[in-house]
Amino acid sequence: MSSVENPSVKAKPGSKRNKSGAGIARPKLLVDEVIRALRAMIVEGRVLPGERLSENALAAELNVSTTPVREAIALLRQEGLVTVQPQSGTYVFDLRPGELGQLCELRFALEPTAVQLALEDPSSQLADRLAVIVRRMEDAQSEGRVQDYLALDTEFHETIIASANNPYISSAYALISAKMAALRNRLGRDPHHMEKSKHEHLEIAEAVRVKDLNRAIEILVRHIARKEGSYWEHLDPENPQRLSKFTGKNDQD
Repeated sequence: MSSVENPSVKAKPGSKRNKSGAGIARPKLLVDEVIRALRAMIVEGRVLPGERLSENALAAELNVSTTPVREAIALLRQEGLVTVQPQSGTYVFDLRPGELGQLCELRFALEPTAVQLALEDPSSQLADRLAVIVRRMEDAQSEGRVQDYLALDTEFHETIIASANNPYISSAYALISAKMAALRNRLGRDPHHMEKSKHEHLEIAEAVRVKDLNRAIEILVRHIARKEGSYWEHLDPENPQRLSKFTGKNDQD
């Protein structure tokens, strides 16, 4: 695997750094730091779907022993970001048949409910928070900061979930959040998709601002369906039936 620099992992004075500059301070071999580094590699697409991960190579890359790497992989497996195949190795996740539909169904169940709960709460700050995020999304898109835009896309949806103030909804969403962020990174670099995505986020934020629940849910559901349909178009353009399941048609607008 090629050397990858992860800016979220910074060495402290006296710690060793590898050729790429990545490293974790030797006095604090924290599993959490390794988890953040590996999660970023996967979510940002610096390791590819289905790519085999070597504990030794990752340990060398991050300048740690294999023990925290092994523990981090076990936790990332719970998030669905890696799979472990006995007698074969550890691999970056790739979608199994039917899995995208299952992810989509969970989002349909959780995100509209979170919006409804937020709009029913007079103290909710969801509208203000979404307004800030979409302004930052517009800036990121206009300035060509693709990675920042994609991170804000994830933040937008996680903010909706958090606004429900329901730990069970948050826990359920946490099961798919990192995997959805990785999928956004695989799809979201397409300029046409990004433009449509931005407008949908603006529409959702505006509907929340004026407390139009039906409108907010309508756009949110359409947004989720289009993104997942677009992902199948990107992943498997020869199989339009998968796309039509989510969008009701075989062509992306």
